Amino acid sequence: MKNEIKFLSAVIIFSLLVISCGKTDKTETGSTDKSKTETKKDSVKTEQTKRTDTTNTSGSTKPGKFELKWEITPAGTGKYDTPINDVNLVVNGKRYFIEKEYYNFYETPRTDYKTNDIPADAIISCRGWWAGAGADYWVIQTGSEISVMKRDIGETSNENGEPGDYIGKPVKVSSIKIDQ
Repeated sequence: MKNEIKFLSAVIIFSLLVISCGKTDKTETGSTDKSKTETKKDSVKTEQTKRTDTTNTSGSTKPGKFELKWEITPAGTGKYDTPINDVNLVVNGKRYFIEKEYYNFYETPRTDYKTNDIPADAIISCRGWWAGAGADYWVIQTGSEISVMKRDIGETSNENGEPGDYIGKPVKVSSIKIDQ
């Protein structure tokens, strides 16, 4: 009888724990009200757009001065609501299309260049990330030309299941002649 009472007590305590830990706000998850779900998605998209559209960095170099800024334009969603964006670089007010890319983008602060393996001579940089994969973009200058570089990044695990990071080889995706 004592064992049955202990078992029953354990089941009740476990059930209460599961119930108390499993509470959710129905407006955030599991809501059957479609308008509330869509409103939440829209507000997240708006917040991301505001954050990425404010990326603005001025580059000052020896040959002359020029203005650079990333312009990330939402271009829809892919499978599993993966965000799709047009990555553009604005040079002295002129927009250059770089690539259509998955991921949410944000500017990489100069203080994070070393941590993120961005070259120290990069003028500006941004990172796109979604569901464990992404890409770094950065701009470097050589004479009167700027080059946009890209590197794929991601979360991985080795054959033992230990977590790690994938950092791809940088490739030049665009060259832009600077009008001085």
